[in-house]
Amino acid sequence: MTKTMNDILGLDEAKCREIVAIKEKYIKGELTFEEARGIILQRFDSVTPQEFAFGEQMLKDDGIDDETMHEKMDDIIRLFDGVMEREHLELPEGHPIRSFMEENQIILGTIAEMKELLAGKFIKNRWLEVYDRLKEYIKHITRKHNQLFPYLEQKGFDRPTLIMWTFDDHVKKAILRSARYLDMDKEEAFLKMQPEVIEKIEDIIFKETQVLYPTSMELLSEEEFRKMRIGEEEVGFANMEAPKGFLPPEKTERSSGGEPSFMKDFSALLSKYHMGAGTDTEMDVAIGKLTLAQINLIYRHLPIDLTFVDENDIVKFYTDTPVRVFSRSAGVIGRKVQNCHPREILPVVNRILDSFKSGEKDTVEFFINKPGKQIFVNYIAVRDENGVYRGCLETMQDVEHIRSLGNKPQSSPVWTGSKADDSAEVEVEAETAEEEGDEGNTVEITGDTTLHRALQLYPYLKEFLLQLSPKYKPLSNPALFAMMSRVADFRTIAAKGGFTEEELLGKIKEEIKKRNNG
Repeated sequence: MTKTMNDILGLDEAKCREIVAIKEKYIKGELTFEEARGIILQRFDSVTPQEFAFGEQMLKDDGIDDETMHEKMDDIIRLFDGVMEREHLELPEGHPIRSFMEENQIILGTIAEMKELLAGKFIKNRWLEVYDRLKEYIKHITRKHNQLFPYLEQKGFDRPTLIMWTFDDHVKKAILRSARYLDMDKEEAFLKMQPEVIEKIEDIIFKETQVLYPTSMELLSEEEFRKMRIGEEEVGFANMEAPKGFLPPEKTERSSGGEPSFMKDFSALLSKYHMGAGTDTEMDVAIGKLTLAQINLIYRHLPIDLTFVDENDIVKFYTDTPVRVFSRSAGVIGRKVQNCHPREILPVVNRILDSFKSGEKDTVEFFINKPGKQIFVNYIAVRDENGVYRGCLETMQDVEHIRSLGNKPQSSPVWTGSKADDSAEVEVEAETAEEEGDEGNTVEITGDTTLHRALQLYPYLKEFLLQLSPKYKPLSNPALFAMMSRVADFRTIAAKGGFTEEELLGKIKEEIKKRNNG
């Protein structure tokens, strides 16, 4: 088999033998690393990846066991650093080797992100997103084993693939073990393992790039690569769509990423009978009609960030706007919102959500100060027509520019940093939420003021009303409160409680004054 391999590669066997002899002496301890490297630098101007790989195969024939080769492989590659030629491969879209290289480039970007994350605070959701991509990378490894290696082994190239398989297994085990630590919230063990994961992935990519891919290109024909391409779909691709090219004509439609013809016909049939909506089909919204395309355009042009978390605390949606306040990726969708925040502010996040679920609060507002920015954050409880909690809507907007447009000074923010502490309450303090007139007087509540507006200004008034009269007990019912707070004004509330408008407003003003003085 070795002869077949050499026949295909057309190598200088005498040179390969000399390379092998140096490797073998180093492995057996007859040469130190420095001595072996000195001989290589003196004897060879360059060594091709194919010559290096063929040398690996010859070492097998000379009786060097696989375990020893695996242990020494990193050092052996280092022996040839600066001598081994690097080949730049220009390949068409869909070529299996090009797909492997593209996947590696993507995962190297992930590796760079991991290094940044290790330098900052631990945020579980960010790491979950990273590990979604790393687990996807296992498809790269599996496809390499199932598709590429069999073709190489048919050419006698079985020793290097066997050694690389061992390295690949180490990579997979490291990824999966780390993922388990992350899922189990074993933060310390997880973080401790990340340098190892990074090192193993970078190492395997280096070996693929330096030896495996160039040698594969020399050993395998275009026809063999096309056959390989057909079978790739069964395993799938890591963090990328299936490429469109390099397929026989009869396979192009199926693997092009587009719908098969019968699926297009089926979709058209559904639309005909109004069982599905395309991007240009008008749909009834709360008021008016919009197409899906229009809805998406509206979301993309909003001057604020919107994020929706459902009743189970799962992130379901966010707007992709050019005014993004904080970076975010699609990996957040389907995650627990608690995993999107540093550990130290989780108590605040949970207090907000718990207050929404219990009906205690409908909105929570605060500021986050950043250099050159002041971010206004508003959490809003989303309830259905029956008052049942269906989730939380988060809005974020940099208001620094808005503030610069007015002359009136603003109240001090409740939350002046991205870190929360016990003093940062989830509710807006009354004195901060109050709007001020030109002379600093608080906003006056009148008979036309809605309960919702009053509670935005003075959150304690709900509890005050409950204590004021037993007739206000329905306010403690989350469903009823959700429905009536936005529509009921104090003229109506006074009548319900058995007060005149003047009596109730007088009591409220007295309570506000007392609280402010306190």
